[in-house]
Amino acid sequence: MLKIIVVRHGETIENTLGICQGQTDGTLSERGIENNKLLAKELSDYPIHKIYSSPLKRAADTAKEISKYHSIKLEFRNNLMEWYLGTLQGEKFPADFDITNLGDDMENAELVKKRLLYFLEEIREQHREETLVIVSHGLTIKVLTTILKKLPLSRAAGVKLMKNSGYELFII
Repeated sequence: MLKIIVVRHGETIENTLGICQGQTDGTLSERGIENNKLLAKELSDYPIHKIYSSPLKRAADTAKEISKYHSIKLEFRNNLMEWYLGTLQGEKFPADFDITNLGDDMENAELVKKRLLYFLEEIREQHREETLVIVSHGLTIKVLTTILKKLPLSRAAGVKLMKNSGYELFII
């Protein structure tokens, strides 16, 4: 069995201000940095074989903190990046933001699912009986959750947003 610990990056300054980060780096807040330290300590008891992370700074910093407790390889993968949200990136989220109804200049759930499926197929071949950590982003984790729980993609909007520096264990 493959065990996957899905982690959401630590809180960013932009998160606290309600700003859409999308595929921009973001900056961890002081609380985000502290919560990542607690998260890393909590995950130190798991026999983790490898950490995969989005290359965006907020996720990469979270993954680096987790890796301090494990002498394992950390690999950055673009497949794990947050959705590209076009002109909304760097702006405040609108009150009526709906991931099922995005603008033409934005990535949609189908495209995110496609890149995540490609990534999952690849890691399943490489890591059959291991425990992995995947560090990603809120909206991307919603889609990843539908895949790992074998739910229809149409349910992604209803998946609860994982809290910053939070995690969930999946066995596939």
